[in-house]
Amino acid sequence: MTTSAARYRVLEQIYDLLSNYLVDACPEDEHWEDFDPEIDDLRTTANDLLGAEAVSLAATPTEPTIFSVEIEFVSGQERFASETYRVEAYDWSQARRLAFDLASGSVYNDEERIPDFARRAIDRTLSEPAQPCDEDVQSEASTHPDLDARAVATVSS
Repeated sequence: MTTSAARYRVLEQIYDLLSNYLVDACPEDEHWEDFDPEIDDLRTTANDLLGAEAVSLAATPTEPTIFSVEIEFVSGQERFASETYRVEAYDWSQARRLAFDLASGSVYNDEERIPDFARRAIDRTLSEPAQPCDEDVQSEASTHPDLDARAVATVSS
């Protein structure tokens, strides 16, 4: 269940509980807002949040996405290692949480020996997948010698 779906479910239960209280406790000849204005205000707020969450939930994908999450292991402010995890999730917060869970088993995840240990998550997922490339198609660098020279210079520096 996604975070948005869970939040929607909780808001729905809160709204139902408040509504049921007003139905059960309010005398028939009195309006809810007059009987218990604070509960009616909470119920109205829950209903507003429920509507906003429904819009947000409708915008979330129905199929999980494969995220590429780089976890940086940091001592103080200096990065000393990183690992990239491919996780299937519905949103970035879920992907980040899954990647942190996977990184817990890493050899770099050692709070006891590393001073000021911290971890950071970076979304390395491509916004658009790369176009498929046939094996017989030459790369742009191999058809342009000047690009090959620049690539070698970049690697050697």
